Amino acid sequence: MALLKRFLCWRLRTATIVGFIYVFITVASALLLRALDCAAMWTDFSISRGFDIPWRSHQWQAFLASDVIVSVCHIGIILLTVYMMYNVMMMHFVLYMKTMQLYNYCFIMYTFTEFCFSIFEFSFYGMNSFRREFVVFIWLWWLMRTAGNSVFMVVLFSRMTEMEEDMALDLKQSGKKYIHSYA
Repeated sequence: MALLKRFLCWRLRTATIVGFIYVFITVASALLLRALDCAAMWTDFSISRGFDIPWRSHQWQAFLASDVIVSVCHIGIILLTVYMMYNVMMMHFVLYMKTMQLYNYCFIMYTFTEFCFSIFEFSFYGMNSFRREFVVFIWLWWLMRTAGNSVFMVVLFSRMTEMEEDMALDLKQSGKKYIHSYA
């Protein structure tokens, strides 16, 4: 039985499409923020009301590696999301059941990876976290995205369960034997 039957008055298929659009927009925005962060890395400025040292000068390699790794993850999830959006809108659910499961696992790993790198970055700021507006904005943006991603994971899991139940019902009605994943 699916965790959800509907999400915000939408059927799960529609909620999944809206979730893919949400993921595409927020990940593209996060990729833009990463690109701006990477471009600002080589500027030589210090933050007033915050750090007494030049901006991330002593850990620029770690921040550059973080930006590169998370940017690659962003690009990968954007491509996979576009592919899944096409599948959900154009194909019958039987044709993309395994791909949806793979997407869900990749999305969980993506969210966990972004969580780990964000913890690393925001732990660097320490007590200076709330002295600059852009740090607060990026922190709140990441927090909102993590909460939204968690909700979308529940919708994806519910949609996968719904697809498995529909497949089992279709096969039962056709007389063929289908073993459900949790049977």
